[in-house]
Amino acid sequence: VIWRCNEPKPPSKAVPAFYHWQTRLQLSQTERSYLDSLGVKKLYVKFFDVDWDEAAAQPMPLATLEVDTARLAGLEIIPCIFITNRTLLNLPMQQVDSLASRILQKISSLAFQPPHEIQFDCDWTPQTQAKYFALLNQVRHAIAADSSFPVHHSTLITATIRLHQFKYPEKTGVPPVDRGMLMCYNMGDLDAWETENSILDIATLKSYLSPQSSIVNRQSSIPLDLALPVFRWGVLFRDGRMIKLLNNLSETDLQDTTRFTKTAKNRYEVAKSTYLNAHYLYAGDQLRLEAVSQEALNSSVTLLNKVGKAPETTVAFYHLDSTAIWFFPREKIAQVLRRF
Repeated sequence: VIWRCNEPKPPSKAVPAFYHWQTRLQLSQTERSYLDSLGVKKLYVKFFDVDWDEAAAQPMPLATLEVDTARLAGLEIIPCIFITNRTLLNLPMQQVDSLASRILQKISSLAFQPPHEIQFDCDWTPQTQAKYFALLNQVRHAIAADSSFPVHHSTLITATIRLHQFKYPEKTGVPPVDRGMLMCYNMGDLDAWETENSILDIATLKSYLSPQSSIVNRQSSIPLDLALPVFRWGVLFRDGRMIKLLNNLSETDLQDTTRFTKTAKNRYEVAKSTYLNAHYLYAGDQLRLEAVSQEALNSSVTLLNKVGKAPETTVAFYHLDSTAIWFFPREKIAQVLRRF
């Protein structure tokens, strides 16, 4: 019993959505018009991170969301909570209930509309599986037991599913949630210089979705939604080690040949020490540019269509910002949605 895959496959309706992963939610008119043009009614918004504080010896909220409610009317805001794996490694099992309550109280302090769904994002491991799943269960129990939380008693509890968790559920387990969000990105070895594209590689994605995988053509209690990437970054290497990601970096930023030397496709070397987008780079540093092409997104959909989906599947694009709108204007996203 793994993930829900329906046989025979019913017609699938793709419900468009976007992620918002910045610490301030303040939609511009351009962003709101973009969402409206695509019929987007759902926005998955990171409310805060939960990380382990060594000094306090307890989990603490970080990167808490600030909200400007202008231009949010008519959008369903879905709180997303990112939990680091080290939080679960350090958290005693007897403190799981307390963490669940603190998370809900924090959501309550930030939510400006009763959420119909709360999504948890955690790359749990076999070592942290028991505590993470207990936390998810306790969140559901706490919602049902305390009417003071501004949520509906029918609020869905959902969780992100990494590709390795999708392919090897016998190792990682299946979380006790209403739905899963399969994250179809960040699938390559980011730390290896020779990696071509760690964001989205079709051959790698195909290996995770192989018909030989135990997840295909099985019945399960968890239907899956899908998250696709529309972001780009530069991967900075120094002395052969990956040290930093430079978000939204493109070739346009590296056109100054006195500072940057192109060494291969999507590969650059820093010719002289310099600042780049508020980051200081040293001569000899190397940069690998990674982005997602329209062709790669279309190929991803072709592969994902072979995996059984629920009759209505949310397709969420990660993530909403001006760069995504520039490189993926409305028609490109609409083309992807039509392929489902």
